[in-house]
Amino acid sequence: MKYAFLVFYKFKKLTADEEWRAREEWREILREWPEEVKLVGIYDHAWGTEYNGFLLLECEDMDKFVEFWKKLRDNVRWYVKETRTVIAVKRE
Repeated sequence: MKYAFLVFYKFKKLTADEEWRAREEWREILREWPEEVKLVGIYDHAWGTEYNGFLLLECEDMDKFVEFWKKLRDNVRWYVKETRTVIAVKRE
């Protein structure tokens, strides 16, 4: 079974220095991204919502996703003020 995760995110208002720091930290997160959680895409401007964008992820093991998500959330919570996740099962 394959799961899809549509993770909407909303940023906090950042200073220029904080924005630079967040971008650098995000690059590091991408370099260390786990193989078990496939990053299908990063999308900006989630028009029609109050969110700044969303991530589209796929994973075959819900436990691996939960483990990954906790680490990611802990790393970005200083500049991401809100997320909303939609989870689906891929039709085979």
